[in-house]
Amino acid sequence: MDASVSQLPEVHSSCSSSRRHPDVAGRVRRVRRIGVPVLVLLVVAVFSSSARAAPPPVLLGAADGFAILGGSTITNTGNSVINGDLGLHPGTAVSGFPPGTVNGAMHVSDAVAQQSKTDLTIAYGDAAGRSATATSPPDAGGQRLTGGVYRTGSVPSLGLTGNLTLDAQGDPSAVFIFQIASTLTTATDSSISLINAAQACNVFWQVGSSATLGTRTAFKGTILTSASVSLNDGVTVDGRLLARDGAVTLINDTVSRSRCAPGTGPGSATGPGTTAPGTAPGSGTGPGGRAGPGSGTGVDANAPMVQILGLPGLRQPPIRRPGIRRPPASTVCTTRNFTARVRVRNATAIRSVSVYLDGRRVRRTSRTRFSLRIEVRGLRAGPHRITVVARDRAGKRAVMTRRFGRCAIKVAVPRFTG
Repeated sequence: MDASVSQLPEVHSSCSSSRRHPDVAGRVRRVRRIGVPVLVLLVVAVFSSSARAAPPPVLLGAADGFAILGGSTITNTGNSVINGDLGLHPGTAVSGFPPGTVNGAMHVSDAVAQQSKTDLTIAYGDAAGRSATATSPPDAGGQRLTGGVYRTGSVPSLGLTGNLTLDAQGDPSAVFIFQIASTLTTATDSSISLINAAQACNVFWQVGSSATLGTRTAFKGTILTSASVSLNDGVTVDGRLLARDGAVTLINDTVSRSRCAPGTGPGSATGPGTTAPGTAPGSGTGPGGRAGPGSGTGVDANAPMVQILGLPGLRQPPIRRPGIRRPPASTVCTTRNFTARVRVRNATAIRSVSVYLDGRRVRRTSRTRFSLRIEVRGLRAGPHRITVVARDRAGKRAVMTRRFGRCAIKVAVPRFTG
């Protein structure tokens, strides 16, 4: 075909009409010169769109260890089984255990539950504030979705009738976040399937009011609601039920706290599970502001050692302005920007070091010594936290959290004299 086209100018060169017709071969050559680069650009554009940066994980903080965490009450009817911790704050009424079984610790209105609720509030705001990458349909049944942030459109509620398939496309760190403005409701015998390396620990459902799971629903992922979570009879949940302000109600259900496979936690930064960096119950720090063996972070003796240095050491001034939350007594505060220094030591090569500010990742690197500028003036008044998660090539991790406060700025009130 190319040979015949290239001969066309010679065939017509002796014809007087050739002056009135464009050079066919020249046109073909111009199309070739222009078409190939355009085709390349189109291919690059398509792949760039499909390779859009995956959403980072929603860090749950101290709430990570809980299968169920409620705000007002937790009520069970029948032989429900909870695989993971159960917590309640500020409410105090937990009923139905026994006959229900909790294969974990129970924290009712204690310090652990209080810290977990604080971290849940941060995680809820994080999930709700993500930029959406797609709009979810009114009913997710029959859909096959890949990782991303899905937001309900003109219909504020999300239903699930039948089966929803979540496809990680071979990436075990793929994160799925569903932002639901109002309610989440599943029909009887509905289910969620995870394929191509998708994991329940990386699925998050942020619900603006309440969630209700229908009879015998097989659900996957962590539900974070502003109000309540209600399960009908025979529901199974691979994930968590976290109700910020309302109640959690169970009827002969099974709720198992989801855990990620080693090395495939959210963002591949926190390691197994979705443990928030350094805020889980008992996640204190070792001497000298280090996280490592014996620091209560759940790592073994061969895990990396982490230090966070350079945080401000100012004492807190009195805070009397209404609406301003004073940082905890153990937290120093400042109004000045500062530079935090991170140091990581380990016998095995470090694979990744991630830094989080109030649960949001602000840096990821493989360096073991680096500095990070903290712009304090852009933060709200009150407590804040810097967390470092280090993971080595052997699959071990260490988590370190340091806290600081943004001081409230006193405003001088002018005094007028007559």
